[in-house]
Amino acid sequence: MWKKLIGLCIAGILIMGTGCNLMEKHQVEKMQKMAAKIDQLDGQLKQKEDAYRKILTQYGLKGDKQLTDQQWQMLSLTPEQRKMLQARLNKEQDSSYKAILQEVLDKDKEIKDLRKQIDTLREQLPKPVVVKQGDNHYDICMRYLVDQKGLTKEDAQKLVERVNLLDYLVPGFEVWLFYDGGTFGTFVTQGTANQSPNQIKKYYKTKLINERDKARQDASRLKDDVNELEARKVELTKQLTELEQIKAELNNQVQNLNSRNKKLSSQNTEKERRLNSVFYHVDNYKALKAKKIVGRFLFGRPQLKNFNAVVFDKSVDLRQSDSITISAADAGVKQIHAIYVMPRSFVKDKDYKIDLAPDKSTAVIYIVNPGKFQMSKVLFAIR
Repeated sequence: MWKKLIGLCIAGILIMGTGCNLMEKHQVEKMQKMAAKIDQLDGQLKQKEDAYRKILTQYGLKGDKQLTDQQWQMLSLTPEQRKMLQARLNKEQDSSYKAILQEVLDKDKEIKDLRKQIDTLREQLPKPVVVKQGDNHYDICMRYLVDQKGLTKEDAQKLVERVNLLDYLVPGFEVWLFYDGGTFGTFVTQGTANQSPNQIKKYYKTKLINERDKARQDASRLKDDVNELEARKVELTKQLTELEQIKAELNNQVQNLNSRNKKLSSQNTEKERRLNSVFYHVDNYKALKAKKIVGRFLFGRPQLKNFNAVVFDKSVDLRQSDSITISAADAGVKQIHAIYVMPRSFVKDKDYKIDLAPDKSTAVIYIVNPGKFQMSKVLFAIR
């Protein structure tokens, strides 16, 4: 079917291989020029076919013989029809009708000449692969290099990975392939397909843009929901007076946020991580005491006195881990003899457990009650 011939879209021609010589480069350049010429002729052919169809329609309404479906599809007169029109042109006296007949014959010759030029160019190029349902550009190239050119799968893959492949192929496309001594090129033309490669690429690009815009709209709506929940959290925080009550309400809010944040895109990944993390700082108890960050009340356990002076520089995502490993070196001591977990609202063996290594060089803090640790700031004072 020549009506749909060569809707050219070069998906890519790339010269590769350290052994590529000037002859191979010249062959690739020659193929590019020939493909461009086919594209140019195809554009001219389409314009002339459109004009020709209008003229043939006029003739079909006035003449004594209609064109068959196949002739309409080919847009070309049979030798008998052309001979008949030529004889009628010689006898015709009506100048306007005579002009129509002459134009039919002229256009028919122009179209046949263009098709002949296109055929001549196509004969000089390697026979293309006609795309079938389910084909993709990568597999076509690999089969050509391995099955027809005898390359190993590994060598073929290296060549294919360097060319620009067309992501979407439709049945009827023609895939042109060229390989000679390390030089590999490929490009895709319309062939008998209803749409050109450029039209297909534009369609999928538009589709991706629309999907992206919809995703952004969905993310924006979800962000509004998150903002609303954040405002609610602030309101609840102000109303609560005791730490355990605050933690209970925050845990409830975190659960709600987690269920909503699952619907968010990767843009909300960091927010989700923070909502599910415990933030902590490890330091030497003596140093913290000297800075008056911690201290004892009478003979009781050490307590956190200056919360704002601590920089909680580490964190653990409780969705991925239920433990925190601390080394003596983290606190600048030789051995770990004791670990104070502050604030004291965290209860040992209920909210967490400590497993000290036999050599006291490291300790693992297991989070027993992760809901209580979420979004919390914890100080580990090492003795």
